[in-house]
Amino acid sequence: MAGLAGNIPRGIYSGGFFSSISALIGARAVLTLLQLASVPLLARVLDMHDFAIMALGMTIPLFANTLSDAGLGRSLVRRQEFDADEWSTVFWFLGLVGLALAVAVVATAPIYAAVMHEPELIGVVSVLAAVPFIQACISTHQSALERDFRFDQISKVTVTSGIFGVLLALGLALAGAGYWALVAQQIATAGLRGAAFAWLSGFRPHLAFSRRLLMPHLNFGKNTLLFSGVMTLQSQTPVLAFGQVLSSHAVSLWSMTERAARPARTGLAGPVAQVTLVSMSRQWREGRGADEVAALYLAATRLLATLLFPGFIVLALAGETVFVWLLSEPWRPVASIFALAVPALLLESISSNGARVFMVADRTDLRLRMAVERLLLGTVIFLAALPFGLEMAVAVRSLFAVAYMPRYWGYLCRCVPLDRWAAARVLVLPTAVGVVVGLAARQVIAGGGAGETVSALLTLACAAVSVGLAGLVGMGPLRSDVARLRASVHRRADG
Repeated sequence: MAGLAGNIPRGIYSGGFFSSISALIGARAVLTLLQLASVPLLARVLDMHDFAIMALGMTIPLFANTLSDAGLGRSLVRRQEFDADEWSTVFWFLGLVGLALAVAVVATAPIYAAVMHEPELIGVVSVLAAVPFIQACISTHQSALERDFRFDQISKVTVTSGIFGVLLALGLALAGAGYWALVAQQIATAGLRGAAFAWLSGFRPHLAFSRRLLMPHLNFGKNTLLFSGVMTLQSQTPVLAFGQVLSSHAVSLWSMTERAARPARTGLAGPVAQVTLVSMSRQWREGRGADEVAALYLAATRLLATLLFPGFIVLALAGETVFVWLLSEPWRPVASIFALAVPALLLESISSNGARVFMVADRTDLRLRMAVERLLLGTVIFLAALPFGLEMAVAVRSLFAVAYMPRYWGYLCRCVPLDRWAAARVLVLPTAVGVVVGLAARQVIAGGGAGETVSALLTLACAAVSVGLAGLVGMGPLRSDVARLRASVHRRADG
């Protein structure tokens, strides 16, 4: 338990901000390659109904999974000192939370299956109830690893469990297991990841429970917990609405759209936000470092926008052949759904940095208020567009995401001195590069008469080039941002 015995270990800064992110991104990159290789195979072995059942089946367990941490894991990461009684108290509390959630998911399964008119969901949801329980049990162990900047170990576990889960899914799919192959992937990945975190963290809970030690974490976690629930409801609203109002075919198309976007979003946005939280926490200094936290938010957002926006926009404008080439002809409509969904998907990915600002400033109440407001407004607008079809509903969802961003930055301004125009400007250049390259690629590929494979490879190459071009054009500000982020792992003097 060396990393938890006292203060942060001396060797923690040997890697620093970008080596920690590199370790996480490297792990996600491997998983992205696995995803790119496995999804086309699974799309050919499994039918669209299997993906629809899995998307619907994950809704209830996913909601429970966001509650499994109860917001306490992020609270533990903020602690600079280790108290064995405190960490043990949180561990046992989360274990009880996870057990209660698993029981609730199983009890809900028959009702949910009846509402969605899919009897298969009873078994699927019941089995997936194990996921929130596993996550609750390992939350403290993961927090211990993050607190000690042991992101390299987190990355190795992520890769290993991801590879195992993908191979298991492919094997079961080829054996004719249908949607159960996707269910087994979720269970196996979570189980292996949990076992490894518990072993590597060095944290071993003992029999201790103190309400006094738990209460500060509950006060922090209650808003984080509610926020996670609200955000999950926001992300799952399309699945539930499409399943009820449209058809399982619409659910399949939306599910594949999210799967196509997930590796890049989670592979970059997730690691950056994960490490940024620790760096922001060290610069906050009870509010004296609010200016620096705002600057870190802008730096991390520019970095994410440069890496994500251009490539996604190119695929949105010129990527139809890519989806057909990767997934097969029946999935062609995913290209148009993806194009309409891209603005919302991109803005949701960069909002992870803003979430860390609310946490560091201890204004999770403000974040919750913002999330509820966005959910209510967005849901009303989305449901109003739903009768006009899948494409209209997805397009309106994206338009709302763009229109809400100034309001979102306004909430951040209540925590740190953030310039809303500066926040908007960091997104302009990557967006413009993506649009220019995407439109050019669309014209060249459409008029070139190349085959499907060549067109798809050219589009992917243009997407990669657009990212490099955005970085080249914005080299000056990016260099300053990189230097700021690199230095942020060190706590500054209070001055």
